Amino acid sequence: MTETYLDMMEDSLRMKLKVMQEIEVQNGLQKEALERSEGPDEEAFDKAVHEKGDLIDKLTELNDGFAGLYDKVKIELDGNKYKYREQIQRMQNLIRDITDLSNTLEVQETRNKDLADNYFSKTRKDMKQGKQSAAAAFSYHVTMNKSANIQPHFIDNHG
Repeated sequence: MTETYLDMMEDSLRMKLKVMQEIEVQNGLQKEALERSEGPDEEAFDKAVHEKGDLIDKLTELNDGFAGLYDKVKIELDGNKYKYREQIQRMQNLIRDITDLSNTLEVQETRNKDLADNYFSKTRKDMKQGKQSAAAAFSYHVTMNKSANIQPHFIDNHG
């Protein structure tokens, strides 16, 4: 029974690594969407964010499943590590790979967050300038309309 649980745990780690690799791909797509020379591709960025959200949900399920399985075999493993040594070693290697990839993903996330923050900051600034320009144009329009209604100051009363 323990061996079956260990097999399931190992499969769970392999799936987790695969999902994390898919997240790495989505991070790359986000970066590309934000760094385009002709300006960010908001649709591609949003799609990558959505895809990553689904992948993160999968990771959460895998983590919960792994933890549940581990709870079932923890006592047996602690007492008989030698018996399951090879499988434990394979899982430790997978966990090491997952940890390395997790660190890479964290760096990518920070980079993408900075890129997105810069884009949104610039967009807000442009919108603010646009609002100010529109307000100035409206003010000019109102002023010009008022000036059209002003009567000439020089009236010839010398008849």
